[in-house]
Amino acid sequence: MITAQEFLEVQSMLAEVVENELGCAIPYPQEFTEISSKPSQFRLAPDPALRWLALLDLAVSPPLLRKHVKERGPAEETIRAYLRFLVSKKHHTQADRDKVDWLATHLFQAREERTKQPTGWPKAPVEEILKGFQPPPLRESSTQLLDDLSSLLEEIRHFETFGQITDSRIIDRGRDLKNRFEDDFFHPDVLAATINYNLIFGKKFHALLQQTIHKVKDIAARQPDERAPNHQELLTHDYRSTAGLFRDLSELGRKQETEKPKPPFILSEARPENAPASPAPFAGSSVSPPQLRDLGINVEAEALKIRKRKEELSVRLRANPSVTSLPGTWSTLPLLEWESGALRAEYPLSEQSFRAEFARNVSQAMAILSLIDDELPQYQEKRGTEYLWKRHYDTLLYLLQEGRCHKDRLLRLAVVTEQKGLIEKAKQLAQTAEKLESGLNRVAAIF
Repeated sequence: MITAQEFLEVQSMLAEVVENELGCAIPYPQEFTEISSKPSQFRLAPDPALRWLALLDLAVSPPLLRKHVKERGPAEETIRAYLRFLVSKKHHTQADRDKVDWLATHLFQAREERTKQPTGWPKAPVEEILKGFQPPPLRESSTQLLDDLSSLLEEIRHFETFGQITDSRIIDRGRDLKNRFEDDFFHPDVLAATINYNLIFGKKFHALLQQTIHKVKDIAARQPDERAPNHQELLTHDYRSTAGLFRDLSELGRKQETEKPKPPFILSEARPENAPASPAPFAGSSVSPPQLRDLGINVEAEALKIRKRKEELSVRLRANPSVTSLPGTWSTLPLLEWESGALRAEYPLSEQSFRAEFARNVSQAMAILSLIDDELPQYQEKRGTEYLWKRHYDTLLYLLQEGRCHKDRLLRLAVVTEQKGLIEKAKQLAQTAEKLESGLNRVAAIF
């Protein structure tokens, strides 16, 4: 589905990348010689030539492609031709999706910089690039995924600090969502939505990153022992290889925050009158914090994961009030009405009221369940490896013990709530406790 002229443009770019990597020229097949002697913008490239192009494409990884495009700046016509070639493949790989994702976004980003005009919704330009292709209708599941992508955009609009980006895991969640489109990813509707998402997210990401870099530079000036990550390195490398540096940068940026840090969780800051004291963390559990530490588990870091997950879920629910479930790696966590409300609620830590304690305890349970849905599949996937399983195993062990204690807190609060005559609220707490216990049983099965 690409012409002989487009073939020559793409072939020239890919061959340059491969030859640069090899440090020598590569042999060209006879088909290349025949096409190059009679290039045509109307005649389609023959199958043997396309197979040669596919071989070159296989040798050019997404990171190599990004590096070449940024350094050499190929013409827009070449990028358009390469996009057409990638989309026209009969069988697509993860690398194909990564290339199209980045290359299409780069194309429209470059247009914005050149014209000083925002892209907007680029469906018509995308259809023009892919003119001649007849994509099959979108699957129903892909239509739902487009709605999920819109929900992520709403969440992005609420971000005010770079730390919220790293804490929310929105980059990983966005990548996972795009991968779930599978071959529908190459449909013009999905590509237009993806480009729009990438451009909006990119602007917010870079604005908050620069904001944090300024903070970190100020810290480094006052505290010479603090070393700020190289922001140029962060921006030019693939996020998957720099995710740790971004988290470090986010933590350095937090050092400038004047707000008093929130505790990992609130056990019973606002107990109803005559309520029994909430148990201390891990009270009644089979494993105490010292025992967990003896197993090499960083209790404070694991508690922080729960707090950050709770904050992330709160941002997501406030950005998208209609959300009724939280998609996980292998399953979806349904949210009951009061659970969604608890996650959206914003009460100051100083507030001592039943409504605040209700929301905090229900939110804590949802954060634990959400982490279980993430960590359990990762442990199952990596348990056959030599050491990668350990981090997920430690987190699951902590979640099991904290979850058991928190279930007890929910049930104790439910008893007191019923004594106060709030029968419906007591039933809600008991239901959430039952849901938490079901999740904990899945974890207990691996120990």
